[in-house]
Amino acid sequence: MTKAIRAADSAGVFGAIFAALCCAGLPLILSVLAAVGLSWIRRDSILMPLMALSLGIALWGFLVGRRLHRSNGPVVLGLVGSAALVAGVVYIHGFPAKQIIWAGAILLVAATIWNIRLRQKCVTTLSVQSKLRFSGPSRS
Repeated sequence: MTKAIRAADSAGVFGAIFAALCCAGLPLILSVLAAVGLSWIRRDSILMPLMALSLGIALWGFLVGRRLHRSNGPVVLGLVGSAALVAGVVYIHGFPAKQIIWAGAILLVAATIWNIRLRQKCVTTLSVQSKLRFSGPSRS
């Protein structure tokens, strides 16, 4: 598994959360964008495709992880978090939208951490098994 594939879920989640928080108008992000001259990024025509692409990459990363560790948990949690993020940005407005966006962001981060831990556990188990397999029987 390459580094790019291992980083897909994390990078996708970061991009999606960034786009959603820009849409929600988080003052910290808006002021940083303005300070570096990138406030033009805050257009829906840029942020919506960025969020969709980022969520697609994140979900693909969760699915790749699922093939390795065989656990549906991170994928399901990622789907629920993605749905909450999209609902908060596109369909719900006002104060509840921000709460749903934050909930979706937390779920996506939790799914990413869960996926990474399961992958690490799997890789460790596989490396121990391969060492045992190739070392041959012990001679005592």
